[in-house]
Amino acid sequence: MTGRRRAAALALIAAIAGCAHRAPAPTGEAAPSPLAGDESHVEPDLVGAVHVVQRGETVYRISRIYGISVRELMDVNGLASSRALEVGTELLIPGASQPLEVPPLPPGALPEREPEVTRPAPTPATAAKLAFRWPVRGVLYSRYGVRQGQRHDGIDIAAPQGTPIGAAAEGTVAYAGKQAGYGAIVILRHAANLLTLYAHASAVLVRQGDRVSAGQAIARVGQSGRTTGPHLHFEVREGTRPRNPLLYLR
Repeated sequence: MTGRRRAAALALIAAIAGCAHRAPAPTGEAAPSPLAGDESHVEPDLVGAVHVVQRGETVYRISRIYGISVRELMDVNGLASSRALEVGTELLIPGASQPLEVPPLPPGALPEREPEVTRPAPTPATAAKLAFRWPVRGVLYSRYGVRQGQRHDGIDIAAPQGTPIGAAAEGTVAYAGKQAGYGAIVILRHAANLLTLYAHASAVLVRQGDRVSAGQAIARVGQSGRTTGPHLHFEVREGTRPRNPLLYLR
């Protein structure tokens, strides 16, 4: 790998994982031991915060406080309408370092009139272009969103150790190696600025720069990194922003 390509790969990992640049372990190095006992499955820390919706808060007011667009807040959290927000809902706030307080309206003040924003369903052509295959056959046991107050930027699919992991769509290998927390991972770059990430592998079958086809085996299910059993942690990102994989998988 050239110095330039290596630097680009490390920059991509740092942007996605929100951690310091770290060179991948040598290919022959043994994978980290999985966490033992009843320690919970914890994914690496990513840049963002969890906001719990309070009475009187709206998508508009929350997005304004955090400095992100209404559309991005809705996309990240899978909200179909800007008015579909209930007290107690936990929202992922990309890029935030900590939860912020949304100031209450002054006594007697009327709520602002906020036009409804909706997320239109994709056209058949767009849906076909962005449709991803399921990367592995197994049991979906953890979904995208917030789990016990912690962010979870992908889905977890349990499968036997060594099960082949297929590319969700055709693309180019942006990174193949090891990363703290994720263990052995593969990151693919696809059309429309989309990335897919495959973590906790027992073996990586591709190299950076390889062109892969949809369904091609790129890794094997394992339990490297921070996890308690063999499974695939799968993420979809637009640039570095997490998206709900279940909105793309067909």
